[in-house]
Amino acid sequence: MDFTPNEDQTAFFAMLDRMTEAPEAGWAVAPDYARFAWSATLDATLDANGFYDAANEETLGPVAAAELVRRLARLPVVVECAASALLRSALPADLPRPLAVLEEAAGEPVRFLPQARSVLRLGPGRAAIARPAPGQVVTVDSLFAYPMGRFTERGPDWEPINADPAALADLWRIAIAAEMAGALDGALDSVVSHVRDRRQFGRPLGSFQTIQHRLAEAATRIEGARLLVLKAAEHRAPTEAAIALGYVQDIATRVIYDLHQFMGAMGLTLEHPLHRWTYRVRLLRSAFGGAARNFDMAAGLRWTASPSAASTSG
Repeated sequence: MDFTPNEDQTAFFAMLDRMTEAPEAGWAVAPDYARFAWSATLDATLDANGFYDAANEETLGPVAAAELVRRLARLPVVVECAASALLRSALPADLPRPLAVLEEAAGEPVRFLPQARSVLRLGPGRAAIARPAPGQVVTVDSLFAYPMGRFTERGPDWEPINADPAALADLWRIAIAAEMAGALDGALDSVVSHVRDRRQFGRPLGSFQTIQHRLAEAATRIEGARLLVLKAAEHRAPTEAAIALGYVQDIATRVIYDLHQFMGAMGLTLEHPLHRWTYRVRLLRSAFGGAARNFDMAAGLRWTASPSAASTSG
């Protein structure tokens, strides 16, 4: 697969980068480094300018949508991009966003539910949507760096939709993998800036070879996640979706450990925004059962698709 973006994708990403880097973008880190910051300004701007519709554009497609999710996840603030950019393209056209996703196996609370105008419920062999009414959602305090919520006892009415639940699950795996890859990349950038400026024994921390090697290893792992996400978005095959998500979930623990260790004592506090990225990843690394479950799924799909496996079973 050629990972070089086409002309329209290049222009799309350049516009996205200019928009998110502008002072008025609304993603500046608050001085108190709160656990999370929902940027309604940035979310509304992206929506109004059609960024979340990239998957439906012929010259952009799901690859550009996945890269959009990855780049937005690098920011220290959160917007509801993963479901809107990838899943919504396979859902009814009139479905309003922000969009929250309830995985039946995971249960509640659900991220982005307090902001959601629509909710997709995914279960084995079935999918349904709901439009929460006022009073049906309550905000839940959480350690994870997302706005979280749950339904009240008088929850919404669910409507079955005419969509393939398995295909939706594959898209959601790709979206989560893209979000995790972006969050890890944003966390890495914040730590690289820290070790470049922080001095120890009269020299920057980043000049020590051991730290350089481990940061390079983390960067290599994260780049591998990015490429797997783009490949999965291009083909949208169940095996590749499971591999992409399983891989980024698998590397997450080691990468997070190293990044927090390089921060020293600050890695254990809220004095630095690193926790904003790593606590997002901590939540998402259990999606769809975690790395082991996703790798098992990929292996099972490979086995059943193999001609030799079919002949052996026969």
